[in-house]
Amino acid sequence: MLPLVFKMLVIHSRVPAINIDYVNSFLTNPLLLVALWVHLFLLAFLTYLELSVLVEVICHKELKGQFLWSSLKEKGKNFLKTISGKHFLAFLSYLALLVPFLRFLVAASFLENLDIPSFVTWASQASDFVKLLVCGFYLVFSYLNLRFIYTIPLAVKNESQHFGWCMKESLSLTRGKKIFRAVGIVFIGLVILLGVVLLSGATIGFASLIDGSARSFWGTALFLTVIWLIFFAGRLLFKLFSMSYLVKTIKNDDCVTNSQNGHSMLALAGLCLLVFGLGFAYNALKATGKQAHDVTVVGHRGMSPKGVENSIESLEAAARAGADYSELDIVLSKDGQFIVSHDDNLKRLTGKDITISNSKAKEVIGLKTKQGSYNSQIASFDDYAAKAKQLGIKLLVELKTTGNEPANYAQLFVDKMKSLKIDKSSLVMSSDLQAAEKVKKIAPDMAVGHTISFKVGDSLSPKMDFYAIEDFSYNEYLAHKVHQNGKKIFVWTVNSKDDIERYLKTSADGVITDYTSSVRKGQKDLTSDVSYLDYFLQIMNLSWIENL
Repeated sequence: MLPLVFKMLVIHSRVPAINIDYVNSFLTNPLLLVALWVHLFLLAFLTYLELSVLVEVICHKELKGQFLWSSLKEKGKNFLKTISGKHFLAFLSYLALLVPFLRFLVAASFLENLDIPSFVTWASQASDFVKLLVCGFYLVFSYLNLRFIYTIPLAVKNESQHFGWCMKESLSLTRGKKIFRAVGIVFIGLVILLGVVLLSGATIGFASLIDGSARSFWGTALFLTVIWLIFFAGRLLFKLFSMSYLVKTIKNDDCVTNSQNGHSMLALAGLCLLVFGLGFAYNALKATGKQAHDVTVVGHRGMSPKGVENSIESLEAAARAGADYSELDIVLSKDGQFIVSHDDNLKRLTGKDITISNSKAKEVIGLKTKQGSYNSQIASFDDYAAKAKQLGIKLLVELKTTGNEPANYAQLFVDKMKSLKIDKSSLVMSSDLQAAEKVKKIAPDMAVGHTISFKVGDSLSPKMDFYAIEDFSYNEYLAHKVHQNGKKIFVWTVNSKDDIERYLKTSADGVITDYTSSVRKGQKDLTSDVSYLDYFLQIMNLSWIENL
């Protein structure tokens, strides 16, 4: 939920994405900066609560639901006391130090959706000197992580102490040779990793023996479920054992061990069956996904990492990278001309406080734009479409309505598409459902879709031909319902390597991305291998091992 809320704020701000290309826009956006710190604060709070539950489980083994609930409420209040006053600064510094390693050292499940922003990891493609600096940076931070590894366990067990005291005490517990006690977690992780590798290897071998390279639907679904359970159990065991190790190396251990009874074991068995059933149902849907080579690739605003978004240069880059479509945004000017731009107000790219809907076309076409290290100019829809036709790339036109459009807006657009003789295989979409439905009514042969930023449930307009869903709203059940109705579903904006590989394995009909070349490479890699070993490496994002 927390990553979802943060993504919603990014979408509704004027920052296209959080990566190195837009870092300046991000850092100068007060709303996003505040949202980031609130996000991290709530994340730490939930982490504290989860670790509190683990401590209770470790210390008392058996916990009644009522006791656990009252304990959580009390610990929530204690957390706020722990970081109150000047100790809040200590807490912020702790977060800043540990964000890159939280999921490994603290092992809280709430952190599993927190990724280091891509603008921090850009150095992986930088010069050798920069890579050396980054390695040094991570070595220093790794050392600091070890020194502060007891901080949150201490905060959980010493509720009357402030956060600053917990940090100092952690430094004391890891001073000198005592730091090697914390290395015990590495040993725990290696043992569990070995178990996960052996079980995964056995599963791959068994699946290959029974199902061969055919990879039937049921075989694939069962394979995915077993692998998912192995890794789920591995993460859970690491959390329990690492937390238990940290808690029990702290002095004044007050844990009480209670024996398990029959009811507890029965409840555990029931929970395991429930988890297996849910996992199998989910992976059965996942196994119905499209072949990677069938997924349509759409360049988001052209290919903005290679040029200013929505510019002719960005369009050319998308065509060179092999995109099936180039997505562009258009806004209607005061005199009824369509201008290629995501924003009605052009200040973000031009530096000038000019609004397209209140200006004549000649006043905005040709205005100089700048984004990152690239320069370009505002283009008309006519020029953009002509260039696309010359390049042989289809268009996905997104209508950006401002509220200033005339009553015949939809007719104006349909007439423009006809006058430009744009290929009928091109697509049209808008987040303004009413506008999209009007276009579809006027031009039934035109493929029209609805752009959806946030979606709960599976109710969709039946008048649309396709739906463009923001990635956190996508799920296999929704895709299944869309396909049942003879429609298509696209996902935006798919940029990270993990997301690209993930969505290429889903039932999505297309992905909208800033990195067309990466998607094409992902398609090539995914379609070249069919064995269960190859499939395992793909779903674990370990395909690079084959190139060693």
